[in-house]
Amino acid sequence: MSEEDSYLQDGDALGLDQADLTERAAEAMRGASRAYVAAIVSTLAESGFDGLTPASITLLARLPEGGAQTVALARASRRTKQATGKLVAELEANGYVKRVRDPADGRGMLVMPTRRGMDALKIGADAKVELAERTVSALGADELTRLYADLGRLENVFRDKSAG
Repeated sequence: MSEEDSYLQDGDALGLDQADLTERAAEAMRGASRAYVAAIVSTLAESGFDGLTPASITLLARLPEGGAQTVALARASRRTKQATGKLVAELEANGYVKRVRDPADGRGMLVMPTRRGMDALKIGADAKVELAERTVSALGADELTRLYADLGRLENVFRDKSAG
């Protein structure tokens, strides 16, 4: 047993140690999320899809095949229009998207995935399937289902506190 594990077991269930454990759990969730996205970005890079970052691949994954305006992408990704515009520019410079006139709004522009962007999304989807298989292998389907439910409850606890 590591020193950290014994520290957590010896702590007061309702005191600072519990707060410490909650904070560590939140950090572990962030770490797992970052590692998940980094694994996908790494797989893409190994397949020749360079110039992608966790932020840009997340935006690309939210882009409908028929395209979307930058403002809609900003809303979907919970980013500012300016930050989204910068990511779109990076994706465009690397050949993953293109901007075309929006036929429904002559003044607007649609961000559309290119063939390269669609190919990257396919490789990314395959990487997600592989990660899902590895996750089920490591945790088991029942434990993964419980974890998902527990994380949903935690999100609600944290959200309720930040709203109040």
